[in-house]
Amino acid sequence: MPTITGFSRRLGHALIPGNVVGEHKVPGNLKPTDTLLSVLHISEGTPPTGVSRTAEFSIHATKGGVISNTTTNTSGGWLLVVWASTE
Repeated sequence: MPTITGFSRRLGHALIPGNVVGEHKVPGNLKPTDTLLSVLHISEGTPPTGVSRTAEFSIHATKGGVISNTTTNTSGGWLLVVWASTE
């Protein structure tokens, strides 16, 4: 995971395919104790567009590498996920 000089935690990020409401697998050692910073729903187009969906997602409470979406079908798009690690 990358670090930012002066920032107290390591940051993780992943670009994953969107999907239906429910669980989404996220590569990169995402843990239930990490902090979700941002989920951006990216749709292709000219130009591509991004909509913040952070409020609709959470890190799964017991499964590592999973975020959960409770409201929006993001199929056909992409999700840019950013989190702060507890390590």
